[in-house]
Amino acid sequence: MKSYNLPSGFDADIDKLKGLLDEYNRGALSAAQLKAYRVPFGVYEQRERDTYMVRVRCAAGCISPKQLQKIADISSRYGANQIHLTTRQELQIHYVKLNNIIEVIQSLKEVGLASRGGGGNTIRNIIASEYSGIDTREAFDVTPYAIALTTRLIAEEDSWTLPRKFKIAFSGSSQDLGYATIADLGFIARIKNSKKGFRVYVAGGMGVKPRVGNFFLDFVSETQVYQITRSVKNLFWKYGNRKNKHAARLRFLWQDLGEDEFRRRFIEEYEVVKKENHPSLKIEQIDNTGLNLDIKPEEVKDKEDFELWKKRFVRLQKQKDLFSVIVAVELGFIDNAQVLKLAKFLEPFGDNVIHLTKDQNFQLRNISGQYLTNIYNFLKNNLANFNRPFIFDKLISCAGASTCQLGICLSRGAVKAIMQALEKSRMDLALLADLKISISGCPNACGQHHVADLGFFGKAARKNEKLYPAYNVVAGALVSDGKTKFADKIGEIGAKNVPSLVEDFLSMYLSKHHNYKDFREYIENCGKNDLKQICDKYKDVPDFDEDKNYYFDWGAKDVFSLAGRGMGECSAGLFDLIDVDITNIKETKRKLLASPGEDKDKKEKLLRELTFYASRMLLITRGVEPKTEAQVYDSFREHFINTSLVEAHFKDIIQAAESKNSPVILAQEKKIYELADRVKFLYDNMDNAFQFKVEQVLTPAGKAAVEGGVCGQLKSKPKIFKDFRGVACPMNFVKTKIELSKMKSKEILEILLDDGEPIENVPGSVKEEGHKIIEQKKKGNFWSIVIEKK
Repeated sequence: MKSYNLPSGFDADIDKLKGLLDEYNRGALSAAQLKAYRVPFGVYEQRERDTYMVRVRCAAGCISPKQLQKIADISSRYGANQIHLTTRQELQIHYVKLNNIIEVIQSLKEVGLASRGGGGNTIRNIIASEYSGIDTREAFDVTPYAIALTTRLIAEEDSWTLPRKFKIAFSGSSQDLGYATIADLGFIARIKNSKKGFRVYVAGGMGVKPRVGNFFLDFVSETQVYQITRSVKNLFWKYGNRKNKHAARLRFLWQDLGEDEFRRRFIEEYEVVKKENHPSLKIEQIDNTGLNLDIKPEEVKDKEDFELWKKRFVRLQKQKDLFSVIVAVELGFIDNAQVLKLAKFLEPFGDNVIHLTKDQNFQLRNISGQYLTNIYNFLKNNLANFNRPFIFDKLISCAGASTCQLGICLSRGAVKAIMQALEKSRMDLALLADLKISISGCPNACGQHHVADLGFFGKAARKNEKLYPAYNVVAGALVSDGKTKFADKIGEIGAKNVPSLVEDFLSMYLSKHHNYKDFREYIENCGKNDLKQICDKYKDVPDFDEDKNYYFDWGAKDVFSLAGRGMGECSAGLFDLIDVDITNIKETKRKLLASPGEDKDKKEKLLRELTFYASRMLLITRGVEPKTEAQVYDSFREHFINTSLVEAHFKDIIQAAESKNSPVILAQEKKIYELADRVKFLYDNMDNAFQFKVEQVLTPAGKAAVEGGVCGQLKSKPKIFKDFRGVACPMNFVKTKIELSKMKSKEILEILLDDGEPIENVPGSVKEEGHKIIEQKKKGNFWSIVIEKK
């Protein structure tokens, strides 16, 4: 089975990250600046100082035995003794040191894997039902579409500079096992008039403010998957909210624009994409047939246990005499040594034998019935608890506060406590095999509590001014084409009461289950009321002096607190550099006010820093990524003073800061403050897509220039010129795209590019956007490209 293809420029991307890490280690780059590049590469900082998690992209959950071996080997060499299976069909390597990040990324590349897009404002891992290709109820196998779309999108530069993360999902049937109805963009396979195609949903998502996806298109041909995706991505890139990351997902854009305007703008983008004549995705069908193996079927000693295992974990595929098998992984964490053994054992079964499930387990597929005994014996000899009731392996938890910066509660500890309670209970757990219980350590939905039958998400509660760990309780989710609804909030309880509540509620359900066809029918009739009563029973916690246990989280050694909780990194990206300079400006002003005039050298240094931060703050919105102080000032003059966004009289303090002219700097303190205020005013008057509201921000001279038709970048003129020599991929294309976004249709842009990779990539990317290359000429060791905006 073929996985996604890595883009041709991937080596250059790795080299750029390596250069930035070198700068950081030399003290030439701040941690915040590094984060803007590190996180989109799928590298997150953990709570433990100087340790990082690397998230590996596995499109549609596909991974070969060879790739799995490599990840276990990397984790053993550079990370922890376990790898983690996520709820989005990825693998994570934890506790990697910063100095080993490049080695990890390069090692992944050796087997065709990448971490880029594992975090930040990027195209995230594209998921699909783990039963795609083998499900008797599916219209057709959607896995090849998820893989092909991954290959296409990760090769596009604007996939890494979106307003916020963008999640895509595929399902093969109306059951929506791939969660297409809760994604930013979801495709559900359909057959219409004997032709393959998809029903499309948009602007869904979980998290703090969840929203079920909106039905968007009833049927699009399989040949239009990329064109639809490209159109939605373009719409998001242009109009998404870049100023407020808490309202930046596509669902907020739908909400802000309204359905009619969202559809209008989509159609506008789609018409442009159609004219660009993008080729359809190259779909390579996946062979889900068993291999003729030179392996002898084994005998089993305990046939009764073997039959029980088959009942719990083995499922017949639509392919004759073939089976899929769930390999249970407790809470998604499995030892590297066990992974290596599993991967080597599975090598003879071919590349298409392992899929990752959204329940944080492995799924094996295409197993001939005669080899089920071999699978059973291997699991029995190598994995503990491989054959316990399936409800234990449907218990889902995020990483929680043990490693996650955003985590509030120790969700994994709570799940283990639930498991212990269930093991001791006398309930018939076989009757609960299809029940999904999910726990998130905070309101973010990494534990998928919004789509659980019974779910919990962490919070901090207080009694008599004393904090204790607690959970909100939700129940009753349904995921299905046209019927999806999130779980309803029922109540809230202390963390220490979670296992008791679960045991009481499940016992209540089992006492009544014979009256209902399934849990869904029970929860919609009397189940929510039953759960509410049990929540009320466990709502209160004793005072700290009465019982301190309630003030310790599960598995914690210290009294509960929010100390150590940091800012989440999942939304980090290049545009976060604006926030870095806003903070720098505030802090520099504070220092100046704290020591007025006492030390002239110190004051002069702070005023120069204030000028520098003000000059740099908004350059990223113009597609400029300066590498030196001189470039900052040159770019500020070009993009802000020469365009009349900032008054011309500030030129003298820019010159003084650049030349380190101390007398002028000290004499112009008030003017430097005014410059910082002017830049902040510009930022406040940008729209959410970081475009200026021109009529509000132009200086008087600028307004007069516009009226007179002489202000180059704010009034149409024959040609706009930009020199992007020395700018590496992908920023040269990002800068080009930003310049074009500010222009009117048919306006002309000339750019200069270096020879080599820039000229090989940028013109093609520009044409893919629908713009016209009028002229492309080599001038010495660089190139001139003349572009007409579409």
